[in-house]
Amino acid sequence: MYKVAKIIFKPINKGGKDILDSIDNILSMLYKNGQIIDEWIVEQHDQNYVANVVTTDDDSLSPEYYNQYILKEIDCFDIEIKIVCDDAMATDSCHCPEHSYYIFAIDPYLSSSPVICGDCGKEIPLIRIPYLYNEEEHYSILNFQKTYQAVDRLWMDSLSDRFTKRQIVDHNSQLNKRGLDIRAELENKVGKPVYYLLCNPIGGWFEFEKNNKKLEACPKCGGELVKVNNPYADNVCHTCRLAFVTCKE
Repeated sequence: MYKVAKIIFKPINKGGKDILDSIDNILSMLYKNGQIIDEWIVEQHDQNYVANVVTTDDDSLSPEYYNQYILKEIDCFDIEIKIVCDDAMATDSCHCPEHSYYIFAIDPYLSSSPVICGDCGKEIPLIRIPYLYNEEEHYSILNFQKTYQAVDRLWMDSLSDRFTKRQIVDHNSQLNKRGLDIRAELENKVGKPVYYLLCNPIGGWFEFEKNNKKLEACPKCGGELVKVNNPYADNVCHTCRLAFVTCKE
């Protein structure tokens, strides 16, 4: 379960560094490491600073998850962590001991993990996901998430709608090609099937017939769509590793 937490920064030795810059760097690193959500407030209390954050799991602020960048930056502080309460607006995250498959699905409105458990349908905190490529943080996943959400926002605001719609729904678009590349790398790292959610329908119920397409087969290979029981997808193509939401009229 997500938790509302306070991270108390007690400066030990400024060492020529700007304290607030160092704190902001650490918080950004915790976000890119999958330990907190990408929004925080920092309070000043005399010589100490308190960051109000939302964690991504019960134990996500544990030092065992710190990467090399965080460990290097926190030397200037004595850090104390206090869990305040559960995040009442968040759903519980996945705690399955094993996963038979994964879905890589970007929610246009959430900044939490886009990696979904195929069995329980809940998001898997990025602290439980291997780093991709040669990274020492989850930069590729989180950067793609922000890019995808920006394109989706442009589509919803009807700005360059032909371009943005194609980026979202066409498996050959540059946006989805990048998503599929990350999907393949993630599958290589976890050793289990990973399906990329190709958005359909889009735009909710706005101009339904124009913006929604009922799929009878995989749009990439023309192959059979297999039903799955997951809140994020109704069908998958095993060949293309694509997942889809069924168009319901």
